[in-house]
Amino acid sequence: MKLGTFAPPGKPGWRAAAFLPGDKILDLAAAAETMRAKGRHLDAASIESLTRGAAGGTWLDRSGIALARAIVAAERDWPESALVEQSTIKIGPPVPAPRTFIAAGRNYMDHLREGQKIWAARGKTVEQASFPTAFIKLGSSITAQGDPILLPVGVDNVDYEIELCVVIGHRAHRVSEAEALNYVAGYTVCNDVGARRIQRAEMEHQIGIVMAKNFKSFAPLGPWMVTADEIPDPQTLDVRLTVNGDERQHANTSDMIFSVAKLVSYWSALGLEPGDMITTGTPAGVALARPDPAPFYLKDGDLVEATIERIGTLANPVRQARE
Repeated sequence: MKLGTFAPPGKPGWRAAAFLPGDKILDLAAAAETMRAKGRHLDAASIESLTRGAAGGTWLDRSGIALARAIVAAERDWPESALVEQSTIKIGPPVPAPRTFIAAGRNYMDHLREGQKIWAARGKTVEQASFPTAFIKLGSSITAQGDPILLPVGVDNVDYEIELCVVIGHRAHRVSEAEALNYVAGYTVCNDVGARRIQRAEMEHQIGIVMAKNFKSFAPLGPWMVTADEIPDPQTLDVRLTVNGDERQHANTSDMIFSVAKLVSYWSALGLEPGDMITTGTPAGVALARPDPAPFYLKDGDLVEATIERIGTLANPVRQARE
């Protein structure tokens, strides 16, 4: 099942949606309200969560996904007004405003090695960590399918990174690796965009990556979340990123150093809630690691397409910001 959000024309806020075959979206709250009016036994609080919890992804817990599944299965009860053409509305990120957004780093061996070569040329050594490493992405950096990646004024060397993104679906605290996937609601595609010149300065001063990865639009997500039952093994997925049709990255999630289960288990020490997200690192092929990076950095007019097997393609044009 493909779940996400959309913004109805002329109405504030995000609404929970199921993406149907073809170009249709089902407004889950509208369908649920009609079904309840017809006598279907649907919990009022659960229906409210489809609107109130859409932005933060809190509706993507076990009960919310079960409700969405029941609504999708009851096609004969859908009101016509609950079916929307994708082309007529604004598709939102699967989770527009997560409480927590953790971005794993150096989690593919080939990407680690290309990074080691870069740092070696600067006289520095980077070793593989014995534990997952990450930085924080801000909710303000999130953008959606079709929205532009904005090149900030005065910022150059903007790079792409395709990543499998995990959406948490159940409160998790100190869960074991063996149990970790039971706490996952589903998976989406993330393009972890970064400004490399700023990133280098932040890393050289050992203060962590903050500004480089968090400009507005530097976290495209989407086009939807595929529920975990449709991806029982997240370590078997083909990942591919192109810029203007030119393949830049191509790998498989089996190449991760730390598995999805390991990442969820490790970061659950912080306490994870429904709607929290964890990206899982990027493979080799980033612009920064090219012998001549300049032609590969993102430019105004580019089209970036990030595809993950069994999820879909996240497509975003690149535009120069005006201010």
